[in-house]
Amino acid sequence: MSELEKIDILRERAGVSYRRAKELLDQCGGDVVEALIRLEEESRRNTWQERIQVQGAELVDRVRQLINEGNVRRIVIRNQDGQTLVELPVTVGALGALLAPMLAVVGVIAALVTRATIVVERRNDGTAGAGQGTGGTGGAGPAGAGGWGETGTGPGAAGGPAGGYGEGGTYGGSGGWDSPGDGAAGGTQDPGPRH
Repeated sequence: MSELEKIDILRERAGVSYRRAKELLDQCGGDVVEALIRLEEESRRNTWQERIQVQGAELVDRVRQLINEGNVRRIVIRNQDGQTLVELPVTVGALGALLAPMLAVVGVIAALVTRATIVVERRNDGTAGAGQGTGGTGGAGPAGAGGWGETGTGPGAAGGPAGGYGEGGTYGGSGGWDSPGDGAAGGTQDPGPRH
């Protein structure tokens, strides 16, 4: 297999540039599988996830809010049984053209489910703390009506006030947006920006 064919395989499977594909192949001695494994490991180190419980009616607004935050790579919507209903890749280049159709799909799902879990995969922008942790489970949510809470998992996610940001600037909520958090899970209480 020629080097150009290997580069094309990496570009197709991993969505990397020609330059990045060439660098990876050089680092891995021309081994495509090794290059894919290295990309996968890099991706794991540079991302973290949070889970958000929402009522069906809140789903579209919450997904729109997450997309507008900017550091989201992928959004997965699961029903209350944990089955994946849809996976939405959120890339900066595709946002303008694909936002309306993506939200239409989410709207159809919202009409069909009473509760859903949104799994948000975020890019680690380097501002997070060093620790790996989990925040608490969500509380009552907006208007105290059994809305959604958030659980952050990722660097810096251990602690912080409800709906706020854990130590290091990464979301690590403990409770719903309306719940009063005490940061008891650890970390400093830094309310940070609220979305």
